Amino acid sequence: MEFVAISALLVIGGLTYTYVHRKRLYKQIDELEQWKISLMNRPVPEELSKIKSLNMMGETEQLFEKWRNEWDDIVAVQLPNIEEKLFDIEEAVVKYRFMKAKDALQQTEQQLKDIEGSIQRILLELQELVGSEEKNREEIEQLKEKYRQVKKAMLTQRHAFGCTEVALEERLNALQNQFQTFEQLTTEGNYLAAREVVVVIQNELHELNRFIEQIPLLLSDAQIEIPAQLDNIVEGYRELLEKGYVLDHLPVDKEVEEVRGKVSQVVALLEELKVDEAEALLRETQEDVDTLYDLLEKEVYAERFVHDETEKIEQTLYDLEEETKETRDETLFVQQSYHLSQSDLDKYRQIEKQVQQLMKRFMLIQTKMAEERLAYSLIREELEEILAQIATVKEKHAQFREHLYALRKDELAAREKLSEMKKQLSEAIRLVKKSKLPGLPESYMLQVSEARESLTRVSLTLDGKPLNMEAVHQALDEAIVFVQNVYDQTKEMIEQAQLAERVIQYGNRYRRRFQVVKEGLDEAEQLFRRYEYELALQKAIAVVEQVEEGAFERIREWLKENE
Repeated sequence: MEFVAISALLVIGGLTYTYVHRKRLYKQIDELEQWKISLMNRPVPEELSKIKSLNMMGETEQLFEKWRNEWDDIVAVQLPNIEEKLFDIEEAVVKYRFMKAKDALQQTEQQLKDIEGSIQRILLELQELVGSEEKNREEIEQLKEKYRQVKKAMLTQRHAFGCTEVALEERLNALQNQFQTFEQLTTEGNYLAAREVVVVIQNELHELNRFIEQIPLLLSDAQIEIPAQLDNIVEGYRELLEKGYVLDHLPVDKEVEEVRGKVSQVVALLEELKVDEAEALLRETQEDVDTLYDLLEKEVYAERFVHDETEKIEQTLYDLEEETKETRDETLFVQQSYHLSQSDLDKYRQIEKQVQQLMKRFMLIQTKMAEERLAYSLIREELEEILAQIATVKEKHAQFREHLYALRKDELAAREKLSEMKKQLSEAIRLVKKSKLPGLPESYMLQVSEARESLTRVSLTLDGKPLNMEAVHQALDEAIVFVQNVYDQTKEMIEQAQLAERVIQYGNRYRRRFQVVKEGLDEAEQLFRRYEYELALQKAIAVVEQVEEGAFERIREWLKENE
């Protein structure tokens, strides 16, 4: 029974697959049939009929025959072949030759794609031909009007074109020939070739319009503006020479001749209607002219600068020289009281040397100016360098004088700090006396002695002649450490003594009840009488905490509240 059931299922499955597959193939056949019909109904004949309104000659006639033959082949040969193939495919499906049918469908689909591509190409080429004729007809009239405007402009502004007139007329005559070529091609039915001529005419008219606008301006610059500027430069150059300017470094005559040569090249390029090249060369030429102007103006401004600044610089140098002399005297005076390092002395000598060098350099410039051996621009550069160096030397000089002042300022600050530390040490001793301690540990007394000695060393160093502030600062730093340690140790020692005394007093309440407390407190008292306050406190805390945990913190809080 199971075998029969499985066989039945397989048969049913096979029949279902065959039915579905055949239905899919029939659907594809129908779609290709519809595609074939749509291709046959494309409006190629209607578009071909539009060409008959054109001149059926030359290129137009050839294209018409070509497209008509292609369409006839599609309609009479290719599409009927497709029809037959579709019948063959349908027959293969009926006979269950599915693979053969599927391959044939793919081939037929590709053939239909190729046919559709051919039809689209024909329609596009048709539109291009018809469109070219329409565009040509519309645009040629506009171009003729523009041509008349260009010709009129050339006639009315003939004087503005100068040496370029002949070349422009040649281009204009050539353009007239292009119009004639267009008419001939159109008459012969060569509309696509005529379209190319239209584009040529458009570009040529655009360029001629640009030439008409640019050439008069370029000729004016090349033949009038720049030559006038060059004449002004030559005249200004000679006037400066007559006034005594040294201009050997400016070969103006040579540069002017080179610029005139470039101007001639510009005119030659314009004669050949190489307008873009001429414009670029003219810009370069104008830059050369501007550079010559700038160089001459630089000399004039430099002369004013030299005239205005020379006396100021001279006075500044003399003032700086006097100030350095005063600093030298002040340095000698300071050396009697203070120790100046070799580095400090070298800094001053360097300043003095630089001032002398600047004086010599300035005097050399004055000599060259008197002998008229230097251009003002070069003198200005020299003077500007001197001004920059003067500013640098002044800054170094001011820093050195500030250093001299700082030595005295440092001494006063050191003496003030010494006084503060003496007061701090005295305050520590006062706190000890006020606390009424039974005695002081030997280590503490040793620290006090070291602090006093460090303060004495600072005093002796401050009284030294010459005063060595580096040594003062070193001694001062050491004294600060010693005194601060004594002060901190004093406060800590007094606090420990007070706490130890209070803890022992608090623990006395347990002395009779607990032998261990009695013995511990006796030991703490012995340590206290030997001035070992820290050990006494530690011992007392340990004993009391054995019988009353947290007692020490309560004692400390009570002391803080009753201070």
